[in-house]
Amino acid sequence: MRLTLSQTFKSQMIAVFAATLAFLFWHFLLDYQRQKAESDAYLEAASYGNLLRAELDRELNALLFISNGFSSYIKVYRDDLQRDKMQAMLADLFAHTHHVRNLAVAVDYKLAYVYPEAGNEKILGVDYRQVPTQWPKVKVAIDSREGVLDGPLALMQGGTGMIYRFPIFIDGHYWGLMSTVIDTPHFLQDAFKDLQQPQFTFAIRTAEQKSVFYGDPALFDHKHIFLQRTKVPNGSWEWAIENKHIAALPGKRIGVVLSLLFSFLMGTMAYFFAQERYYLSEGALMDSLTGLPNRRLLDSRLNYAHSEARREGKKFGLMALDIDHFKLINDQHGHDIGDEVIKAVATKLKSCIRDSDTVSRLGGDEFVIVLKDQSSPEGLISIASMLIGMFNVPMQIHGQAVPVQLSIGLTMYDPSSEITLKQLLKQADLALYQAKQSGRNTYSLWQ
Repeated sequence: MRLTLSQTFKSQMIAVFAATLAFLFWHFLLDYQRQKAESDAYLEAASYGNLLRAELDRELNALLFISNGFSSYIKVYRDDLQRDKMQAMLADLFAHTHHVRNLAVAVDYKLAYVYPEAGNEKILGVDYRQVPTQWPKVKVAIDSREGVLDGPLALMQGGTGMIYRFPIFIDGHYWGLMSTVIDTPHFLQDAFKDLQQPQFTFAIRTAEQKSVFYGDPALFDHKHIFLQRTKVPNGSWEWAIENKHIAALPGKRIGVVLSLLFSFLMGTMAYFFAQERYYLSEGALMDSLTGLPNRRLLDSRLNYAHSEARREGKKFGLMALDIDHFKLINDQHGHDIGDEVIKAVATKLKSCIRDSDTVSRLGGDEFVIVLKDQSSPEGLISIASMLIGMFNVPMQIHGQAVPVQLSIGLTMYDPSSEITLKQLLKQADLALYQAKQSGRNTYSLWQ
């Protein structure tokens, strides 16, 4: 017994409902599990980041305490600051520290003492006010009366390192400055040596200059990273921590596929519905940049317009458009601006076309418009003139004035003819070519 059309329709609706319900249930469940796994991975990264930060703070504070102790010594023995005693004090402090390149003391603004002297002779007598790369931070330390951590930066005696500068005040008056030059690579390597875990990678940079001094700079551009900020004397650092387990999680597409497979179990009709959902999904039929219908959906809309025109004896119009000298726009302004131009053009075209018509993007700077119920070529010409006129004024893209012009090819479908859709598209392309040959920023009607 064959089913009636009504019975077939009801069976299809039952299958549609069952498949949709199954798909939504499994998709929600799998997506929830993924989000929970991602959240757990971020929490693990945050916990690891706190561990790293605590260890680094401990090591850093041990080094910075040197300057505080030396400041107290200066205040107590200010009337008996002989050079030999100063050098001996610096030597003793240096012997009890790790990862310090040298210690230096400036009296007023001039470097008067340094230990060890070997390899650092050239900085003796240097006036900080005459060193543009270091004076701003020195001045901040003096003005704020607090220690300032600077760098990593290029050192006057060669190499690079972080410098902790601690101003010394006696009876409320500025006396000088104690500098602790930290051997940054060895300091960081030693601080993290017992905390390295293959599950995590991390990088550190200064928050102000965005200068990465530990790890891979590209890590800050990764999608799934945990970002945290830590305070250092008179500044802050930014950390990027990546949990590699996130990359190992199944992708969202896998969840969708599994959901579809489970929905297939609801019946053979549910299978056909799932197939239709796939082809009608935004990722398959919509252009990702502009949100317009892509070539696949355009083919579907054209087929429908063609069938409707033949059935009801109506005409419809077809326009092929592209942006004049688009390659030059990309070359002059960059591909990011080029993408914004594409999106802006798509928005303008969409705003001027009826909801019953179709504006689609084929790729690059190529667009196709299907205009239903057109009685004559004059109507197409009027619309084309309007579209070209819309772009007489340069477009403002991210504060830049970008001149944009269109060339348009027009053709009309007559149901009394035997022309195919493929031939119709070819006519529109040839008309577009004729418009470009005529100097661009114009339209041409296929004759």
